[in-house]
Amino acid sequence: MKGGRLLSVDDSMLVHALGYASAGLAVLPLARRGKVPVTAHGKNDATTDLDAIRAWWDAYPLRNIGIRPPEGVLVLDVDPRAGGNLDTLGLLPETWTAVTGGGGWHLWFRCPGRIRGRLGNASGVDIKSHTGYVVVPPSIHPSGAVYTWLNDTRIQALPEHLRSRAQIRFPDTTHLYRHDRDGEGLVRYVRRAQPGHRNQALFWAASRAYREAANQKLLDDLVAAASDIGLPHNEIHRTMRSAQQRSH
Repeated sequence: MKGGRLLSVDDSMLVHALGYASAGLAVLPLARRGKVPVTAHGKNDATTDLDAIRAWWDAYPLRNIGIRPPEGVLVLDVDPRAGGNLDTLGLLPETWTAVTGGGGWHLWFRCPGRIRGRLGNASGVDIKSHTGYVVVPPSIHPSGAVYTWLNDTRIQALPEHLRSRAQIRFPDTTHLYRHDRDGEGLVRYVRRAQPGHRNQALFWAASRAYREAANQKLLDDLVAAASDIGLPHNEIHRTMRSAQQRSH
């Protein structure tokens, strides 16, 4: 996928937003000179609907532009102010890249799977993915600096040496289910999850249970285990729904 024609920073925000949408990228309006979505549902309102986009920017022409990356695409947000440094990323292919208003870089890559919020073992490198959004040119930073594209290169695959640092990987726990048809091993797996990994443990166990067409008792036991280790009720049920949807 390519970013499309590099437009001039003199083109209006609306022209840019329409250009992104026409290239298949879902956009949303952000606060003027800011990063906060101004729609009711934030990133969930991102769209490629040209009429909706025209309405947003006709009403407020100076709104900044956000893009919700497609599934399978991530953006490495390298912020020197937080210690981010391109050199720490190793050898990289030339990919679609922007200079941010804060003096950092947004590097776009293709990468499947569930993605972390930050690159492992790297200071100052956040990751933007389909679960969020990223500010794009020619948006204006609160400092007054303008986001700009460095190139119009196709989005490349994330190098192998960075994949394990970007993806959420689950351990091989096939044995938990293979020798335990009532799923007690999956329940134990959730109960043993440590803070910071509890939600992803529940997601993995529930996904496995749904794929194996588990009975309702096991699903209820997973919910109970997640509750016992401190996950909030609404987060548990949101994770269970997500696991069910991804397993079909």
